[in-house]
Amino acid sequence: MKVLLALALSLASLSVMAESKITLSISLSPAGSFQAVSQKLKGNVIKSGESVSADKITVSIESLKTGIDLRDEHTWKHMNSAKHPKATLSDVKGSNGKATGTLEVNGVKKPVAIVYKIVAATVAAKFTVKASEFGLKKVEYLGVGVNDVIAVEAVLPFVAR
Repeated sequence: MKVLLALALSLASLSVMAESKITLSISLSPAGSFQAVSQKLKGNVIKSGESVSADKITVSIESLKTGIDLRDEHTWKHMNSAKHPKATLSDVKGSNGKATGTLEVNGVKKPVAIVYKIVAATVAAKFTVKASEFGLKKVEYLGVGVNDVIAVEAVLPFVAR
């Protein structure tokens, strides 16, 4: 009985550790920053030996939360979520900590270079994008603007093959 309880607790802790999460780190000019975070990523990462791949990983733009409701709404509007409700990373292929994929935001597809590491049962990935390359207009209000370069970090569980 104790063995079953220990196994159940171990499996439960693995499922908690293997939650999906994406964080967009957005810096402001002249100063400041904020993050938009979602735990509602959809898609599967496959790990085979030292290689990783994914056909398609998506996140709903309106699942991104910044901690301030009005800023959330402005972020969604700026990212054109009414017309393009999802961001999609597709055709991901990599090995030894480096990968490539195609990111689609606002209906625009661009290649991205990704660095990643395997952490427990997850893949932790990082890359940067320029908002202007996805047709997103520069945002400025009362002298404070959003910088063009956005840092993206994602953690997803993987399926081993």
